[in-house]
Amino acid sequence: ALSPPPAKEPMKSDIIRLPPSSTGMQGVISSKTHQMIKDIRKSGTKVVLVSGMRTTTLLSRLPFLPRADAYCSEAGGRIFYATDAPPNKSDFVVKPKRYAGAKQEDLQPFGLKEDAEWRSMMEKRSGKLDGLNLLQQSMKDSSIVSDVCERDGLLWDYARSLMEEGYVLDTKGYSTCFRVNRKQQTEEMEDKFDAMVKGGVKPWGGLTTSTNLGCVDFYPKESGKLKCCQYLSGVFFPKVGAGKDFMASHAVCMCDDDNDLEMAMACRHAYIPEVTSESMARMIQKEASHFTKTCGEETGRRGYHATEAALELILSGIKGVVTSQ
Repeated sequence: ALSPPPAKEPMKSDIIRLPPSSTGMQGVISSKTHQMIKDIRKSGTKVVLVSGMRTTTLLSRLPFLPRADAYCSEAGGRIFYATDAPPNKSDFVVKPKRYAGAKQEDLQPFGLKEDAEWRSMMEKRSGKLDGLNLLQQSMKDSSIVSDVCERDGLLWDYARSLMEEGYVLDTKGYSTCFRVNRKQQTEEMEDKFDAMVKGGVKPWGGLTTSTNLGCVDFYPKESGKLKCCQYLSGVFFPKVGAGKDFMASHAVCMCDDDNDLEMAMACRHAYIPEVTSESMARMIQKEASHFTKTCGEETGRRGYHATEAALELILSGIKGVVTSQ
């Protein structure tokens, strides 16, 4: 959850503040959320974290996040898996932070590896992607990452064309995606940006777009949260998961914004711990049976309490789950 915690917080050991993003947004997650996601995974259910956040933000937050079966950044442009094998000195190593109720097994360092097949697909339109070690170094020294003017690929050709029109782009920490943020535009470009949000700017063939937290993201048409999740369904369940109807009968999601809608509608059900866009609010009203809100005045919950409520509903729908004590 990216919302600030309620005024009356539990003990500090029960909540974890995530490192802020490059734009200053800071998420909060609870130890109870950690425990419930652990319980979901113990049942054999796969847990995927897919986010529009830049890859460098994901890497900085991994020690604070629950262990998942896959981590996806840049609206699904990059997919990573945790590895249990003892990491080599040259590997990217995640050292989980302690949280209330954590056992020693929950705090064991783990490695990270990227999905090579998905990466190869993204590189066809995004050019060669930086590896984990270079990304880790760039978190301390951004100058080692290629400037937009030096990047190859259709995505960056299009990015340069927008820059020539006068748009200011946010590319820091991204490799398969870039963002156009209204706050960064000049006064002369504000009307053009508003038109972009309304779909008035069509990306080149081979690329697509979505809005996230009031910003506009551009990325390869093979990417996006839905296509990322469909791909992972095939990875985790190779015999049946690749079918178009698999998510409609086997997947649920938690989401809150515009760029989640396509994925949410493809799932069996969607749980909403926060509503961050008018389009999401309209869709919830239109497809009421497909969504369950766990936030708002009618529930009395917000922030991580609403996230916990959504996870409790998901857990209740999984047969044979033994929860942690």
